Amino acid sequence: MQQIFILGSGGFAKEVFALIKQIGSYEFSGFIDIDKKPDIIIGGKNYKVYAENYLENVDKDIRLVIGVGDPKLIEKLANKFRNKFKFPNLIHPSVIGNFDDISKGNGNVITQNCVFTTSIKIGSFNIFNLSTTVGHDVIIGNYNVINPAVNISGGVIIGNSNLIGVNATILQYKSVGNYSTVGASSLVTKDVEDNTIVTGIPAKKFIKS
Repeated sequence: MQQIFILGSGGFAKEVFALIKQIGSYEFSGFIDIDKKPDIIIGGKNYKVYAENYLENVDKDIRLVIGVGDPKLIEKLANKFRNKFKFPNLIHPSVIGNFDDISKGNGNVITQNCVFTTSIKIGSFNIFNLSTTVGHDVIIGNYNVINPAVNISGGVIIGNSNLIGVNATILQYKSVGNYSTVGASSLVTKDVEDNTIVTGIPAKKFIKS
């Protein structure tokens, strides 16, 4: 089996570890962080956390997956390692979609019970967390973190490096720009501009007091 390492060693990295085990077609070889850290214990077993420089001495044919939930950090890690290593798409066996009519880049993480309909274009290094739904003719860029139970309606366009909160809904044919945040349980009824935080029902621009 192909060796795979996870970039990151926090809580989401442990979820990606579980995803790798459930897919069953990779040999998990360890976590990678900036510096060497204590082993991670999962299910009573110890798993190594290596420093980034460990990757300088490994076979370049290994696979990497990003296991962090911050869009900007995902973008940084992708740009740092994408030309050195391969990043497969990790798709849980429970995911439903018409994948004959869904294009995708690489490095995407699609977790349990997500549903994709048809005529969808997905870029690279996106996270689709538990039970997210994606409607027809949706276009999604790169480095987006889409948290559990998000509903993306048909014709939506999402740019790059956005954070979509748990249980948020984006209505049909609306857009989310780049480097923006949609708050948890928010209902997007209007386009979201770049570098904007929106929250509420309907979602409105968040203004710090």
